[in-house]
Amino acid sequence: MLSTEDREGFVVKIRGLPWSCRANEVQCFFSECKIQNGASGIHFIYNREGRPSGEAFVELESEDEVKLALKKDRETMGHRYVEVFKSNIVEMDWVLKHTGPNSPAIANDGFVRLRGLPFHCSKEEIVQFFSGLEIVPNGITLQVDFQGKSSGEAFVQFASQEIAEKALQKHKERISLFEYTLKLGLMAE
Repeated sequence: MLSTEDREGFVVKIRGLPWSCRANEVQCFFSECKIQNGASGIHFIYNREGRPSGEAFVELESEDEVKLALKKDRETMGHRYVEVFKSNIVEMDWVLKHTGPNSPAIANDGFVRLRGLPFHCSKEEIVQFFSGLEIVPNGITLQVDFQGKSSGEAFVQFASQEIAEKALQKHKERISLFEYTLKLGLMAE
């Protein structure tokens, strides 16, 4: 049986990268951390058009390296500040498989990415927001930061791509009267 470390690995997700960012710049940013396999341990995320999304996953050698990397949260790279979140192998593999211009799953996987969620938003509130649209069992994943707090993002898998497209019609609607506007997008964005 695989240990938790084998299933989760030592991965951080970074967001806010300059679109022109290269692996050597990420290595410099994390100069105090041991990146597994050097530049090969850095995985940039691309949108459907094949352009950089400003996000990447970085595989590190140990939990101590993850802790060091998380200390870089909100430090700057050039003129941009970079957010650093704890992640895992499963999320990394899934995102890399479902993003980019050559992803075979983009057209029919039924996934929608939610951004701008209130930090206290629950799965039940998301179900209520999408009332009438079928979500697969256990099809909601709320993203958390390295402290286990909500990041304001979630992934929702609907029963079909057609239902996911109906869900996208709720783009910029408010999930509750006094909260943030919800930004919806296909997972590949």
